[in-house]
Amino acid sequence: MSRRRLAPVGLLLGLSSLGCAAAAAGGSGGSGGSGTGTGGSTSTGGTGNAIVMNDPSTYPQNAGSSAAFPYPQGHALPNCSFPAYNTDTVETAYTNWKAKFFVGNTVIRPENGNDTVSEGIGYGMLIGVFMNDQPMFDALWSYAKAHPSGKGDGLMTWCIAGGSGSCSGPNSATDGDEDIAYSLLMASRQWSGGTYANDAMTQIKAIMAHDVSGGILEGGDGFNNTNEIDPSYFTPSYYRAFAAYDTADSAAWMSLIDKVYSILQAASGSDGLVPNWVSQNGAGITVSNSMVDPYFGYDACRIPFRIAMDYCLNGEQRAQTYAQLISTFYASKATTSSLAAINDGYTTTGQNPTGTLGDYAAGMAFLGPAGVGAMGAGDSQASLRDLSYKTIKALTTSPAMNTSGTFTYFHASWGVLSLMAMSGNFWDMTQ
Repeated sequence: MSRRRLAPVGLLLGLSSLGCAAAAAGGSGGSGGSGTGTGGSTSTGGTGNAIVMNDPSTYPQNAGSSAAFPYPQGHALPNCSFPAYNTDTVETAYTNWKAKFFVGNTVIRPENGNDTVSEGIGYGMLIGVFMNDQPMFDALWSYAKAHPSGKGDGLMTWCIAGGSGSCSGPNSATDGDEDIAYSLLMASRQWSGGTYANDAMTQIKAIMAHDVSGGILEGGDGFNNTNEIDPSYFTPSYYRAFAAYDTADSAAWMSLIDKVYSILQAASGSDGLVPNWVSQNGAGITVSNSMVDPYFGYDACRIPFRIAMDYCLNGEQRAQTYAQLISTFYASKATTSSLAAINDGYTTTGQNPTGTLGDYAAGMAFLGPAGVGAMGAGDSQASLRDLSYKTIKALTTSPAMNTSGTFTYFHASWGVLSLMAMSGNFWDMTQ
């Protein structure tokens, strides 16, 4: 089954103050602790600027909620520091995202016939649980359950066509499966009542049974090929949480962590430019599109976020090693005030691939995870981290965020998730 990114379909919009651009493409020690922030309080960010934590009562999604972790948290990550953030910025980004993409109790891709993909449901559920939007979370989980994979395993089908008949195929996609499972596990800690804990276990068990084969993370429950691997599905911080919760399969989850790091190391090269699709030995391969699959592009751009979080949360040195590689490459393309020279695709040696991949300025799906990766790389990449935050802030909070055709759901989703991670509002609630 081939299901990954479509070619760029939209506009390039300049970002005046930072010289950054958003490519429209189809498609994936801070302040505070585990408690809530204090109204109007400030503390010091990684560069000596003020972090602003506003009172939870100022955010409407908290009204009447008994959440264990109402927004905002500013939850300290044990091994990473944050840029100077303002919780109002993250709130505005979330509300802008929700207004544009949460439509009819699902997450739509307006640029792709208003279809829905399971990864979008996963993104929305992650945003919902960490931003304390339980009504949106519950609506998305209900939608996922109403659109099961054809395999009958309880996982969600990867795509539900919009009015244009934009996609087809009955199987699941592992990235959506993982994000849905993790968000359910977090929901079991965030909100009392409901069946979140049992639902999380069902999803976690299904992933191990149907998305993992011979210790290899496959592309979905119908993929049946352990030598066609998407490294952007590697989420080792999730697997640690799954191992602690699913004790019967704990050893298998921990073994999977070692396997994904082994493949990632083999695929990373000298710059961390991992191909979108690889074989077990880390070599770039073609699954459905030779102009895209063997290169660092619209799948692989997510890797810095997913891997760096394992260092930020768990101190995994293999994660930091990767984060340092990709952050050094991104920093080499940046200036002190702009990320505009970072493109939306590279060969594994940092060149422009044949075709349109890499011909556009990178959008939020690249630049947001770059900032999270920079957190994982350590203080040497604080400038890249801070510039990523400022860039994503400008893109997600501007009026253009709600303009039809300006941003695709994929860029916007990763922009919001990255702001959440860079402000201590994405972590492991089970720890």
